[in-house]
Amino acid sequence: MSTPAAPVRGLITSIDGDDHLVGSRCTSCDTHVFPTQATCPRCGAATVDAALPATGFVWSATVQRNEPKPPYVGPAEFEPFAVAYVDLGPVRVESRLEGRAADAWHIGDPVRLAPGEADANGDVWSYRFVPTRGGAS
Repeated sequence: MSTPAAPVRGLITSIDGDDHLVGSRCTSCDTHVFPTQATCPRCGAATVDAALPATGFVWSATVQRNEPKPPYVGPAEFEPFAVAYVDLGPVRVESRLEGRAADAWHIGDPVRLAPGEADANGDVWSYRFVPTRGGAS
């Protein structure tokens, strides 16, 4: 993907009404990373911001059945949740999965980015992936 045309809001940018995670693309070897980095982890060259695809598929997934320890603050009653590596093409990102039962996710399920809530400055620092419309359940 290309350099974001819209302002970056935390981890997210919006292009033509679609939200995208913002990663980095190496100017030398074209390696993509997320989150952004100033230099390429592969060759050490400079990077530029790159909007990552808004959709992808579950590459690998598991269910988090143990309540995270502090400083994590979650709901009063813990419920297991799905966590996955989502393949966005140029890069795989770790993310929580939502929109179906934690144990109902499968490798290859199509997903789309769902940004978290914006902070007081309009920046978004959390995200998850949800089933794409018409995706398998």
